[in-house]
Amino acid sequence: MKKRNAVQKWICAILAIVLLVACAPAALATSYSAKINSSACKVYKSASTSSKVLCSDVKDLRVSITGYSGDWARISYKGYTGYVKCEYLTLSSRLPAYTAKSTPVYKRASSSSSKLGTLGTGSTVYVVGMDDGYYRIQNRSGSVTGYVKSSCLTATKPKTSSDSSSSDSSSGSSSSATGVDRAISVAKSLIGKPYAVSDNPPSSFNCSSFVEYCLEKAGYSVKGSAASQAADSSFAKITGTSSLKKGDILCFDTDEDGTCDHTAIYLGSGSFIEASQNAGKVQTNSLSSWYKSHLLWARRPA
Repeated sequence: MKKRNAVQKWICAILAIVLLVACAPAALATSYSAKINSSACKVYKSASTSSKVLCSDVKDLRVSITGYSGDWARISYKGYTGYVKCEYLTLSSRLPAYTAKSTPVYKRASSSSSKLGTLGTGSTVYVVGMDDGYYRIQNRSGSVTGYVKSSCLTATKPKTSSDSSSSDSSSGSSSSATGVDRAISVAKSLIGKPYAVSDNPPSSFNCSSFVEYCLEKAGYSVKGSAASQAADSSFAKITGTSSLKKGDILCFDTDEDGTCDHTAIYLGSGSFIEASQNAGKVQTNSLSSWYKSHLLWARRPA
């Protein structure tokens, strides 16, 4: 028994040093780098706690996820393969991808599994793994995870009618329209689109994905969440409502905890446009005294 434990510890020590990285940089990958985030984690021979424990004391070990089985992830490290609970893994990165056609999303890696919904052509998803011909995907916030057939995803966004209509509506009557004008035009063309926490632009939005979508259509690179947008130092920080200009990203603290939880686009003349959870849709709004009192600052695209 002592000899067996000594061998096990030796293997774990070697594994902690070596990381097998198998991500394909130019296309959708078949394995994804992650780190074990808990000292409670054990590596099992198969996807069951009743199977043989291959290794323990593996916190901070970096591994490659090569597949999934329910709530378990199949991992690889230095040629070894084992299984750990998904909750014990922190992904190093997610790979953005796009739906090449109307795409059903399943709860498991099987078309006989229950369906979570259907994504339209050109929808953005984030790939976190692959299992038996299916990609494991998440939405932008990571709050929804499901599976789609690998043939339904592409690394480049296909041209859609929504893109064309947005482009037409946002081009304006003058070819000299500024990026800010274009972003605002795109935003206004989306008025009435539904709000959804599990967003699916351009069919539905949450507050931050609406800001990101509109500004990226105008050529700006905008970070994902409301908190990230508020903290983005690549955009100038504007304090005070008197200094606001159209196109500024308004950063609100609606729950008064000191952090940004809602963003919108300033239209000028005391109004802004937002994807509103309360209204359940994209709408224009007025920078009333309540909104002024909850405005942390603004970020100016440049």
